[in-house]
Amino acid sequence: MSNASHRSALARGIKLLNKLLDPILDLVFPPKCEVCKQPGKAHLCPDCFSKIKFMKPHLGIYSVAVYEGTLREAIKRFKFHKRKNLAKPLGILLVQYLSQTPLKIEELDMIVPVPLHQKRFGERGFNQAEHLAQVVAKYHELPVVNAIQRIRNTKANFDLPRNERFANVREAFAVTQKGQVENKRVLLLDDIYTTGATIAECSKVLNAAGAKRIEILTLSRAMEVAA
Repeated sequence: MSNASHRSALARGIKLLNKLLDPILDLVFPPKCEVCKQPGKAHLCPDCFSKIKFMKPHLGIYSVAVYEGTLREAIKRFKFHKRKNLAKPLGILLVQYLSQTPLKIEELDMIVPVPLHQKRFGERGFNQAEHLAQVVAKYHELPVVNAIQRIRNTKANFDLPRNERFANVREAFAVTQKGQVENKRVLLLDDIYTTGATIAECSKVLNAAGAKRIEILTLSRAMEVAA
């Protein structure tokens, strides 16, 4: 048997094993909503989903909802408790929100997630913005391009006083490859919009690299700018 055939057979075996084990694991560890803990297959149950109220675009930024309640808890569990299974329902939330906005995503060329610094990526193990982008990209058949890198390990902006946030991220980002976004229409995606310092700095480097158009999409918006 060739190596390719062996790998294929192994993959089928693992898939079958997982299929057989899933019902047993569900009995031992019943699946439940990550937020309200009610039993059920959905990682974000319909009841919690329904509590998230869409907000209108504000200052040209598309944000799904205010960073509070159910959405706040879901994002915290997603990011800080490494519940990557929440990427899909939260990504679907983004897709549903976009369908109700005037933004024509089919006119865009790519989705660019706001990056983490390499050190923070190593600590967390994943970039939440990239996982969300993958869900949106799959639905809209757009590529996810990691066109920006965080070249300076900054403090978490959300924890800083408002007047320190812009200085914190100044010159913290760079475009990864020359020509990658030149003349491209970009959807810049992040999980939380607070003062807009991170988004502004990322937009700045995208513009400097020749991006033709930049649209901003975030999963949530902090209360201080949600009016």
